[in-house]
Amino acid sequence: MSFESKKILCPVDFDQSADTVLAMAAKIASANDGTLYILHVVPMVFMPTDMPLYVDIYKGQEEAALKRLKELAQKHLQGVKYNLVAHIGEPTPTILRAEKQIPADLVVMATHGRHGFAHIFLGSVAEAVVRESICPVLTVRTKSADTHVVEHWMSANPVTARPDEKLAVLDKYMHEGKFRSLPVVNNGRVVGIISDRDIRLRAGHLEDTQADAAMSTNVLSVTPRTSVWDTARLLSERKIGGMPVLDDKGRLMGMITTTDLLRAFYEMQE
Repeated sequence: MSFESKKILCPVDFDQSADTVLAMAAKIASANDGTLYILHVVPMVFMPTDMPLYVDIYKGQEEAALKRLKELAQKHLQGVKYNLVAHIGEPTPTILRAEKQIPADLVVMATHGRHGFAHIFLGSVAEAVVRESICPVLTVRTKSADTHVVEHWMSANPVTARPDEKLAVLDKYMHEGKFRSLPVVNNGRVVGIISDRDIRLRAGHLEDTQADAAMSTNVLSVTPRTSVWDTARLLSERKIGGMPVLDDKGRLMGMITTTDLLRAFYEMQE
């Protein structure tokens, strides 16, 4: 680089772009004897109108994000100075706020190259950061995403439930977030799934019934590389609205729903 970059902010998603963008950021940090600030933003599903509920929902997701960041750092950042940060919020303003707080000399981030409906609906975080950043932004174009697999369409950082949570709380999660099901996670592993139907069947007993007493333990799941067609077939055959996405170590990567798949088929046809 033609300028010195001592403090480099690198926002990452937990998808196939992370390896490429971290490799680039690490190279720049090494050349400048700089420090990387690796940031992952956990997107908000709920507005913080009910603070205890808000904290309960996102505490687990923030901790899981930090754990994933540590794994990425061990893989890519040997010999590089770095700090790991997970924040909850809207991606663009959270990145811009972190840039000012550091303060960063450079932002290095992936651009996902969304087009068509997904670009209109989701917008481009990279474009917004480039427009509003107060320091230089290096966007790294990653390999074209494989739109035929679940990883491209799933909802990452899904809201989860604990086995000991009461159904009254989970009912509120589902209502506020407009979810039809929630994965139940214990010690980082999916141990069950609770649906809106499970909750309806126990109406009148929500305050004194735990998730582990109502959840289904025979959990159907797919991997990030499962095709969208196979996923749609499974959801149709089992007559369910969504299922967890697990990696080869059994870790929860996201949730894929019929709504996600409808969007996938629409955009691929477009």
